[in-house]
Amino acid sequence: MHTTHRKKLYIRVSKFLSYLLRHNPEKYGIQLDSYGYADLEKVLSILNKKFSGIQIDKIFLIDLIRASEKVRFELNQEKIRAYYGHSLTKTIKMPKIETPPQKLFHGTTKFNSEKILREGLKSKGRQYVHLTDNIHTAEQVARRRTDNSVILEIDTRQAIIDGINFYKSGDMYLADFIPTKYIKIL
Repeated sequence: MHTTHRKKLYIRVSKFLSYLLRHNPEKYGIQLDSYGYADLEKVLSILNKKFSGIQIDKIFLIDLIRASEKVRFELNQEKIRAYYGHSLTKTIKMPKIETPPQKLFHGTTKFNSEKILREGLKSKGRQYVHLTDNIHTAEQVARRRTDNSVILEIDTRQAIIDGINFYKSGDMYLADFIPTKYIKIL
């Protein structure tokens, strides 16, 4: 398969897989365990129905995960999960980390940054607040919504001392809520 065609296919499959595992597994009869894992065989069956004419198997998914700029999914034996971004009512457990980087970043719009500096960083429609240890990644996230991006810096060192929990999932760091006293504009 031509490289450009394969990349476009990976993007289409990845978007649907995100929808399936992050937002609407019950629509397709998928049950997620408490850590967000779904049965790989059932997911593959759904993918092969959705993308008929293409054979999607475990090797295809491994290649898709490796080819992605961002680590969005994890295969674990005969299970698969989305690392972050869930909007489900059922809480997905993520592994708590004791020592995240001393500074984490969150990209947003100017309008949203003003609200965040007043109210704190909330998960909104997701289960967790999404953070990164990479300023460039935070800028990319913000630029999806605006040309006037703002990068927020989170003082994770002090937040940990004060009892704020952080989690790691793929290449992202997560938190339940970040109070305003740990946030500043970079």
